[in-house]
Amino acid sequence: MRSLILCSAVLAGVSICCAQTPGPVLLGAGNVSPFPLAVAPGELLTLFVQPAAAISRWTASAVTAGFANGPSMPVLQVVEASTGCNPPLIGAPCTQVLAVTVQIPFGIPVFCTLCASPFVSASSIDVSVNGVKSAPVIVQPFQDHVHFLTTCDIIVAGANSALPLIGGLPCAPMVTHPDGRPVSAILPATAGEELVAYATGLGQTNPVLTTGQPAAQSSPTVTTFGIDFNFRANALATMPGAAGVPTAAPLFTGATQAFVGLYQINFIVPTPPVGLVPCVDNAALPAFSNAVQSNLTISVGSNYSFDGAGICVEPSPVLDPPASS
Repeated sequence: MRSLILCSAVLAGVSICCAQTPGPVLLGAGNVSPFPLAVAPGELLTLFVQPAAAISRWTASAVTAGFANGPSMPVLQVVEASTGCNPPLIGAPCTQVLAVTVQIPFGIPVFCTLCASPFVSASSIDVSVNGVKSAPVIVQPFQDHVHFLTTCDIIVAGANSALPLIGGLPCAPMVTHPDGRPVSAILPATAGEELVAYATGLGQTNPVLTTGQPAAQSSPTVTTFGIDFNFRANALATMPGAAGVPTAAPLFTGATQAFVGLYQINFIVPTPPVGLVPCVDNAALPAFSNAVQSNLTISVGSNYSFDGAGICVEPSPVLDPPASS
């Protein structure tokens, strides 16, 4: 019987890989086949690891990760994560799970449809806790694997990411005004304003960054990304260019200086259509209310991946009709 169970998540989505255990253990859920796990050069990846039963104590320095027969991955953060279990109901202590955030190395071979040798076979990664190694998990490297960061991501909120959401509202995306203040219902964006969205998984940059080290400069991405704007309430992300939706180019996509694995997407807010409904302040809502939480969804992507963020924009003023003579 294997003593380790490894569950992997790309920050926003959860995948499951479960070894044999004395009883069923549900550590996550998803809507797509979890393997191979998609990764990109330089991506920040959180691996949810259940240590062996014999491991009751651990330190961050005793946790390592790497590609099987390949490069190691810098471990940037280790925190205990919640499995969501209820001890009184299951009659036993909750399973200990470690959220191990690593960075995928730059320079790994990736799947590239336009390259001379487009096919790159899947690889595998594993994690060790106190020298005890997990079973390997299959990964498929792509040029990019875009994810917009939110306030609930473990690399942002740490252990607090396990706390339940207030009122059932979604996690706020990390999109900011030029002065660094977050875009929100009470501080919406305006037409013509330049915003910054923070993300991971945008792939290689030029010049190339060093794995595990803060970016020395704001290096632009090698991949060219498209962006589209959907002025609808609480809209989901869409692949830029799909279904004839007009696609623009961001002002900038690249590494954020002085940070490890963090990218930024700079863009200009287009003019909202007439009649756009304003957002409602979440703090003023009763629990689980159905309200306009975002009225513009920005989606950024390439041929390999895309993601989106719902934000709040100030509606265009309604002009009074000219007085009749």
